[in-house]
Amino acid sequence: MRNTYWAYSLLVVAISSAYADDSTKTTVLDPIVIMGASQDSANTVRFNPKKTLQPLPAGDGADLLRSVPSMNIIRKGGSSGDPLFRGLGGSRLAIRADDHFLYGGCSGRMDPPTAYIFPNSFDEVIVTKGPQSVTQGSGLVTGSVSFVRKTPDFSEKNYYLEATGTLGSRDRRDVSVEGAIGNKYAYLRLNASHNESDDYRDGDGNRVHSNFKRDNQMIQLGLTPTENTELVATYERSRGEAAYADRMMDGSQFDRDAWNIRFTQRNITPWFSALELNYGQSEIDHVMDNYSLRTPPRKSNGMREIKAVNPKRKTNSGQLKMTFDWDNVNLQTGFDYMYDKHTNRAGNANFKRNPFLSRQKFNQWGVFAEVAWQRTEDQKWITGLRYDEIDARYYKPGNEDYRGVLPKYEKQTYHLTSGFIRWEQMVGDIHYYAGLGIAERSPDYWERNRAKTGYLRPEQNRQLDIGALWANDTTQANVSLFASDIKDFIMIDWMQEGKARNIDARRYGVEADVKWNFAPNWTVGSNIAYTYGRNRTDDRPLAQTPPLEWNNTLTWDNETYSVGLLWRVVAKQTRFAKGQGNIIGQDIGESAGFGVLSLNAGWKINQYATLQAGVDNIFDKTYAEFISKAANPSAGMQTLRVNEPGRTAWLRLQLSL
Repeated sequence: MRNTYWAYSLLVVAISSAYADDSTKTTVLDPIVIMGASQDSANTVRFNPKKTLQPLPAGDGADLLRSVPSMNIIRKGGSSGDPLFRGLGGSRLAIRADDHFLYGGCSGRMDPPTAYIFPNSFDEVIVTKGPQSVTQGSGLVTGSVSFVRKTPDFSEKNYYLEATGTLGSRDRRDVSVEGAIGNKYAYLRLNASHNESDDYRDGDGNRVHSNFKRDNQMIQLGLTPTENTELVATYERSRGEAAYADRMMDGSQFDRDAWNIRFTQRNITPWFSALELNYGQSEIDHVMDNYSLRTPPRKSNGMREIKAVNPKRKTNSGQLKMTFDWDNVNLQTGFDYMYDKHTNRAGNANFKRNPFLSRQKFNQWGVFAEVAWQRTEDQKWITGLRYDEIDARYYKPGNEDYRGVLPKYEKQTYHLTSGFIRWEQMVGDIHYYAGLGIAERSPDYWERNRAKTGYLRPEQNRQLDIGALWANDTTQANVSLFASDIKDFIMIDWMQEGKARNIDARRYGVEADVKWNFAPNWTVGSNIAYTYGRNRTDDRPLAQTPPLEWNNTLTWDNETYSVGLLWRVVAKQTRFAKGQGNIIGQDIGESAGFGVLSLNAGWKINQYATLQAGVDNIFDKTYAEFISKAANPSAGMQTLRVNEPGRTAWLRLQLSL
């Protein structure tokens, strides 16, 4: 049935394309396979998630972010990897979708926020490096990622229809269909996607417990009674399951239902540019067990040991933002709110008979103001300040994990202040910038689970970011550097029963990128990323810090056909802190360096269709990332880390009307 659905969806669009009126102006499809997302402004990376990215076209948000320099993905299986930017992830890296924070529900991080991102349903991804914004919520210690849906443009025609299908090794099958119809007064937008794959094999032919299946549907209704007024309501539903090679359980249920409403009024007065109000709710109902996607182990009496855990998370969030413009000054100010509650139940195969128990609850209020001053035509200053109050509560009755929490810490209130200032200067073709930012973050749900007494101090990151961007007709280049001092960094010491504690840390890093169109139709590109981290309290390396990475690309594209090579080189990592880490993972030991070569080709068949193909890891190399989870024997794994996929071939068809 699933294969029939996939084939039918593509067939319908293909037939429609074949008989479409050629005089109708359509979306021009880009045949180039994108192999890296470049920084295009100070501390910001933007790219289109609908374009193909190599390796294998992204199935979720984490796969998509692999193309960003300094972004690493912790491998757990075939999907739902956990992203880290410059070695920091979890709640230190804010993930937003449709202007709302996105969260996972699993107490073991089976479902990071990006697991609920279906790339083809978004129009733009914006990565903000470091604490260089106050409008995107609290706790931006390492930065933020925003997945954006733009208002459809019906100025030339009153509909569009897009479909994408991917076939790959190990029965990888993806399909995404999106359509919209509307006019200048209203529109309706629909999106549906399906992703699935069997277990993949590493370069040695070993099967990795990693199969998954995911479905998502989205419906969006927009009202635009005037050119300055917009009211948008969105509902999104996703269902899925995933096998994991790094633990004793799999995710047999990932159910998420979310809705949000956004109101925007622009050009209220000559100086009151916009009023934006949004509110939404997300509910995640997740089940992890050891019997749905694997054979459970036997107990000493020969009986199967059946276990299941069912965490549930409900999050409400909202924001009011006002934008003002006076000559060369822009001000964004407002407040945001979040209510977040975690419940849980557990047992055997009959766990649904048990009641849900409350575990933790959070209430957050924040106010912010961010000002941009265009001092001269070539010089700009941006500064921002925000204050957050977060009330966090443990629910002790019936929860074994919280029996050691001291009564005075059952309810805590955190007062957090964050801010930044950034200078930007144009000198000829070069755009220079330098920014100093401070971000404070309170302990999250997972870290508080590991606080044995219930007490952890909020962490504060003080970071300097500097860089430069340069471009002319044939060359684009940029470099960015950062230096970070984190006071009361929250570290998980897995050698001490997973206890969370505060340390002091320092971090430094660099990203550099260059692309050169050295001949007609030819482009060569290279980017490098490196992060250094030090645990000053224990006088040892800061755990989960990735090694040096160097990516090189060579592409030929004549706007009809394209061919590209990607050579990814990662150095060995000898700086590690065994047993230390974060809520996502821990250092296992040193890792070997590796180089992986991948190839792609594209054919723009006509203005409606593009066909792309690729082979990742051409030489079938066996390797694992330093930032990876330990392989678990209960999942049939015999390797130290969860190995990456071996040679993988894929074929992708994109259609647009």
